[in-house]
Amino acid sequence: MKKTQMLKRSMLTLAATVALGAVVLSAPTPFTGESVVAYAAEETAEVSTIEEFDAALKNPVITVINVNQSIQFKKNITNIPNRDLTINGNADKGVVINSAHNSIYGKQNTKGKNTISIKNVNIVGADGDGRFFTGGSGNGPSSYGWDVFAENVTYQGARFVHLSEGKLTFAGTNNINTRAENAWVHDLEFMPGTVYNGIAANKDHGQFSAFYFNGALIKGKATGEAIIGDNAKINVKIGPQSDVNYYYPVFYDKVQKVDVGENASLDVDAAGVAFQFIPRADYVNKVPTFNLATGSSVHLNGRGGGNYATMKLQYYGSEINVANDAELVVTGNSTKAVVESEYKGAVINLDAPRNFELTNKKPNSKLFYATNTTINATDVSEISTWSQTGGNYEHAPIYLDGGNFSVNFGKICNSKTLSTTGDISPNFKLENYGKLSLVGGIL
Repeated sequence: MKKTQMLKRSMLTLAATVALGAVVLSAPTPFTGESVVAYAAEETAEVSTIEEFDAALKNPVITVINVNQSIQFKKNITNIPNRDLTINGNADKGVVINSAHNSIYGKQNTKGKNTISIKNVNIVGADGDGRFFTGGSGNGPSSYGWDVFAENVTYQGARFVHLSEGKLTFAGTNNINTRAENAWVHDLEFMPGTVYNGIAANKDHGQFSAFYFNGALIKGKATGEAIIGDNAKINVKIGPQSDVNYYYPVFYDKVQKVDVGENASLDVDAAGVAFQFIPRADYVNKVPTFNLATGSSVHLNGRGGGNYATMKLQYYGSEINVANDAELVVTGNSTKAVVESEYKGAVINLDAPRNFELTNKKPNSKLFYATNTTINATDVSEISTWSQTGGNYEHAPIYLDGGNFSVNFGKICNSKTLSTTGDISPNFKLENYGKLSLVGGIL
């Protein structure tokens, strides 16, 4: 194992020893004469075997590990010292890291954060229980002390990381294919320009979300966020082999805000539910929000459907904000609805959207299962409506005038139009439609 040593400063009295390739510096304290141990500021380890990889991970001096040959784990690598660490996997040179049934466990730290950066890696793990990195114990609120930055990662296994109390950040191009969720997280971010291709629940009819936000509450509040940066392209499939994996969406549990940046895209294909805010009284901002910035595009598809809506807004006042020239397309195949907003007060705000489109492919089935839900729209140039024929709706729509308007609908879990204000045609009856499209701006 080779290393590059960089000593940032000198001391009056030095005693250097080498242990596992680390340089250790000791100097007497000015008052007690006792030695204080300090490590060199940066070390790079070149590794070619699992033994060298294990030793480098456990050496607190090593901050960069270059994996130069394919390796396979023989056991869990536990109690990794807390420090910022980068693993370069040389995937472009054909190097593969096989974690098998094992994981790297970062030492728990409740007083600070460190980041492990995983770059240019091709990782294979067992699809039953393999995961590459585990923060702390990795189970819910015991996993303090670590964030993960992943760039140009290919992963096949059970889950990429368990990071219930940390933030998972993606950059570059990533392909994550997992038997269960792609990851457990507290917070999630896709950096601007990131390309992400994720497959979750990839076997049988397993019920898993793509990302499970299962960490502890912060001061009694659910604070989880999923942030998609400008120009990022996020594609997620949940249970692609199954039409009965209905239950779990792309982001699940303690996530209270989802932002899609300018000109970014989020494309989710699920058997049933593709997007959901669950019923929680502890959202930090009181209401959960789904925000689409200018030029962004979100496509949510529920293939099998059954009795499950593609989008479920299951808390009072849930809010969707679609900015100018953004697109939100929700497609379902459900006897219940495409959008479920049974909790009072859900709001969908449309500001001259490029397209707001809802489609239920199930014949004689409605678009909403709602209670006191409101669509507020500005600068809508055209409204297209289709009756509930189901299928691909290839017949011509009925067009209605748009403009600036509000529609309130849903009297105890249905789609009944309760009131309209503004420019919208008085003939608008949401309960009659199986497909609806609102186009903003000047045609």
